[in-house]
Amino acid sequence: MVRTADTDDLEALVELRCARYGDSPADAAGWLQNVAGLEHILVLQQPGQAPAAMLAAVPVRYSHRQGVWFCGGAAAQGVSMGNLLPKLLSGCLRAFGAKEYDFAVLAPENAQEAQSLEALGFRNLLPMRVLQKPIQRNLLAQAEFDSLTVRHLLEMRMRCQPGCIALPEPAMNEVMTQLYRRGLTVVSNRRGYGLYFTNGNELQFLELQADNDYCADTLLQAAREKTGAEKARILLAENQTLYLGAGRRCGYGMIAFLRGEFPVTDVYFRMLL
Repeated sequence: MVRTADTDDLEALVELRCARYGDSPADAAGWLQNVAGLEHILVLQQPGQAPAAMLAAVPVRYSHRQGVWFCGGAAAQGVSMGNLLPKLLSGCLRAFGAKEYDFAVLAPENAQEAQSLEALGFRNLLPMRVLQKPIQRNLLAQAEFDSLTVRHLLEMRMRCQPGCIALPEPAMNEVMTQLYRRGLTVVSNRRGYGLYFTNGNELQFLELQADNDYCADTLLQAAREKTGAEKARILLAENQTLYLGAGRRCGYGMIAFLRGEFPVTDVYFRMLL
């Protein structure tokens, strides 16, 4: 039986998420309640038994189009999420299409899962690009650190990526809170921002948005002056206007069109958590 989660399920769903993603109980509860929302989580459960699996179907928007983000799939020990996921998604796609949703997005975990999703109509149209580059020293590079509010971040993100598939501000507050707990730093100035973790001599950027390559390099250089790290590993959407150097394509986002295909050349899909 598939049903919508309620507050009585929270403890069991926290256990599923902790086991699957390695979250702390606090982070798992925060994601379930504040990012996905319990009302958007589908629970697979046999009568009289604990939940066997879950999948979140979170409403999102791209421009004027309504969509759904499938995420957070997890299953109890002994239950194969790989076998369940296509069946759950097949029913969900029909249901959301009937509700006049325009699209569905998700991020497959591996090539095998991506292949099975293609059979359901998902297409690999939202890839990322990863690149590594040295960071040049620039003692004059100006930026601030950890001063960007979530609201301002969302405004800058939308300025740089008008086609952003976005979560509402309360959900992004939870996302950023959890990332900060894991050691995230935000570097920003009026021309852009970057979200990164420091790993030894390398800065690992989850996201980098700037008006152009020069502005992006200024952010990297300011981060080097703060941390001493001399290299950067950067994830960029393949359709971002930033270049910054040769990189390699890596799979990330897939999209299914539920009520007819539309152009996705400016779609930006990066959920961070």
